[in-house]
Amino acid sequence: MPKDTFFNLPDVKSNLIILAAVEEFSRASFTAASINQICRRANIPKGSFYQYFRDKLDLYVYIMKLAIEEKIRLFSSVIDDFSTLTLPEQVRLLFLKGVEFANRHPDYAALGEQFSKESDESAKAAVIKEGGRLSESLFLQMIDNAKSKGEIDNRVDSLALSLLLKSLNSAVNEYMLEKFGGAGYEENREEIDGFVDSLLNIVFNGIRSGKD
Repeated sequence: MPKDTFFNLPDVKSNLIILAAVEEFSRASFTAASINQICRRANIPKGSFYQYFRDKLDLYVYIMKLAIEEKIRLFSSVIDDFSTLTLPEQVRLLFLKGVEFANRHPDYAALGEQFSKESDESAKAAVIKEGGRLSESLFLQMIDNAKSKGEIDNRVDSLALSLLLKSLNSAVNEYMLEKFGGAGYEENREEIDGFVDSLLNIVFNGIRSGKD
């Protein structure tokens, strides 16, 4: 996490650093990302950077955590609707909210896309440790509720299913961004709905042909 000196900065200055970091980490891998470029865009001396963060990894984890928290806030806005929905319906709603998030926050969406290609295992592990638990806990809560209502088999590994659903959520976002760019959900409702329903059918009904 950033040092106290970063949180004591005026909002205008800290926001400039955040924006510069998001831009840099969205276009380059963790290894290739440049602190010099971030400092140049944020208009701060490189020496000041180390007054705010321990190192590049400290900044990287913080920026990724901000993106994850913003996405969780959007997801949490529909939690109250979940009591009347089945688990597939809940997951479908989150998938569509993920598409909405990507269109509402293209900078964070680009950051997530770059992270999905990240090859530095230590950097990935640090991000997952710090921020992954947030989205994981949301899916785990949904799965455990579905088990209590008898919707899915209690023998299903909740953690394994939550990881699968998180991965599918990311895949939906990336696919839709690549296919539709900045176009919103309303303009492509039929195709997006069909794609999401196909994924959910595979998850909850399997891929067997149904023949004896």
